[in-house]
Amino acid sequence: MRITKDLLHKYAIETVKQRQRSEPDLHAAYLTGSLLSENPLLGGTADIDMVFVHKYQAPIQRETVSLTPEISLDIVHKIQDDYSQHREIRKDPCLGYPLTHYNIILYDTDHWLEFIQSCATADFHRPDFVLIRVNTFLSKARELWFKLNTTSFENHLEWLDLFLDALEMAANAVSGLIGQPLTTRRFLLTFRERLEKLGVPRLLAGFKGLMGFTDILDDKVLAWVNAFESDYDWLLSAGTPPIHLDASRRAYYVDAIRALADSGDSDQAAWPLLRTWLDVQLSAGQPLPEKDSWVDFLTSLGLTQETSMEKTDALDAYLDQIEITIEEWTNVYGA
Repeated sequence: MRITKDLLHKYAIETVKQRQRSEPDLHAAYLTGSLLSENPLLGGTADIDMVFVHKYQAPIQRETVSLTPEISLDIVHKIQDDYSQHREIRKDPCLGYPLTHYNIILYDTDHWLEFIQSCATADFHRPDFVLIRVNTFLSKARELWFKLNTTSFENHLEWLDLFLDALEMAANAVSGLIGQPLTTRRFLLTFRERLEKLGVPRLLAGFKGLMGFTDILDDKVLAWVNAFESDYDWLLSAGTPPIHLDASRRAYYVDAIRALADSGDSDQAAWPLLRTWLDVQLSAGQPLPEKDSWVDFLTSLGLTQETSMEKTDALDAYLDQIEITIEEWTNVYGA
């Protein structure tokens, strides 16, 4: 089957029509995520990100549904009250950015969502609102860095999870000056583009240095992808994984990461491979079949327990660089 953007949009519309019949409480529905971009496919796979807004009660917070092995639905459920402070949405990067796209509405009762959209996006890109959004990420990154310094972790995976969360917040703080939050699969692809536009490509080198992903041979990356796939399959066969690792999303991660690793620029696979493989490890709660490959992966990246203090100190310096970049942006745009 040939997967196109039009086909994905058709699936989205049909899903909403079906839910209107089965969920009478549905008040509005709109698109988010990669379907708003020119090319939503990566590794021949895509998910259809949607938000369903209910009048009074959301049945669940999030669900994923497989349409084909290559295509899945990723639906977030919210209630109407979540949008009551519609002007405050301009300060929320995750809730606000999708609303800045004008071809997103799939269903709208009495033009309610159109009104919310017009209010929320008014002056959305004004410098003072941009700074509020990026400083939210920066403050969170600093908070996580502080926890890294003051928390006694029961195991190294907990430290690594917090460290990656801090890196994610840091990257979103600077890239948020000109765009929406970064997504897992395209994290480094988009981050590099944003930093080049901002004129601070050095921050990419610093980020990759913190990850330890420098001068890694392509064949080693591909071997790690194979090991990740094996561990992911073990998790799926062992029980119920967390929602973001549901079986419906297997190809979404595995095929995309493999495509990035085999692209001739395997560094781009670094973030989704590390973040998703760690999530598999944390979800399993026990050593997985590819334990030796996982240990080799972390050792090669320099993300071992022995280097954790050094990495935490380096993160502090990196956050300083991001703070300076944001200050320089503020001086130019007069926020």
